[in-house]
Amino acid sequence: MSIARTIQGDVAPESLGVVNAHDHLIRTGAGEVYIDGDHLLADVDKAVEEATYFAEASLKWSEKGGTVVDMCPANSGRDIEKLLEVNKRVKNLQIIATTGFHREKVYLETRSHWVNRYTVNQIADLLIKDITEGIDRHDYSGPIVERTTIKAGCIKVATSYGMITAFEHKCMEACAIASIETGAPINTHTTFGTCGLEQAQELIKLGVPADQIAIGHIQRNADVWYLKQILETGAWLEIDGTNRIKYQPDSNRIMELRELGEMGYGKRIMLGTDSGKASYQKAYGSVTGVDYNPAVDGPRMLDEGFDPEYVKDLLMYNAQRFFTMRKDS
Repeated sequence: MSIARTIQGDVAPESLGVVNAHDHLIRTGAGEVYIDGDHLLADVDKAVEEATYFAEASLKWSEKGGTVVDMCPANSGRDIEKLLEVNKRVKNLQIIATTGFHREKVYLETRSHWVNRYTVNQIADLLIKDITEGIDRHDYSGPIVERTTIKAGCIKVATSYGMITAFEHKCMEACAIASIETGAPINTHTTFGTCGLEQAQELIKLGVPADQIAIGHIQRNADVWYLKQILETGAWLEIDGTNRIKYQPDSNRIMELRELGEMGYGKRIMLGTDSGKASYQKAYGSVTGVDYNPAVDGPRMLDEGFDPEYVKDLLMYNAQRFFTMRKDS
């Protein structure tokens, strides 16, 4: 039987409802917060409020509600028990947790980081156990590993602006091994939309099936020709960055979705919001938040003449397929 792995257990993929393929509900610290305190998302009550907005908006599209893929990876401020508390307090919500790695900058000074001390296989083993046994209560932030029973259902790979550092490539190698071993999908972070094609090519070279890879934040490179090159590898696209007008208007995302759909790639595109800062979430005072895809994007696409079935694919059905585990593990 096909399953998706949520933090409350394995479920049928079709039960995921609306899927926000890249977001953040809880982040309790680590390098990203050190760099910019706006990334701190440690308040459970605020996360419950934010997730409730999403679940309620999702019910307008699916009686199953919705699923948030929380993309905080290893040693980056994960608090899996807080995340579980959020999930238990919000009706019509499921959450998929993530293992893997962010880009090197997030880990600050990396020469003494355990990624540079361990072998690729040792690192891969830690990721595999996050998926098959349970995520470390301490987020691999210290020498003691104490596993919870809460498992990851997704792997994050991330690269820097215009380059893949040696640190990031080592992380990528470990993530590829973990993905192949467990069947967990890889959902990536690109920095300002760069290195997306190279991520897909390198992961495929490392043996990961192309349809197990989604290239994320790629809307930041609003070049449809370039996006088509990624899709031609067989990989997926994950489009997020909603209402991020300081970077580009939302019309760019809508244009990408329309043109790529017309080219026949509509079954391999997912949506997220990446509302990974307090200032991006309604619970902290923003006018938009984690609910943007079902609350705003869906109605907008219908208003702009998108095929309703394509809109449902983008909001629900595509991601339900992508976050299906490819193996029993």
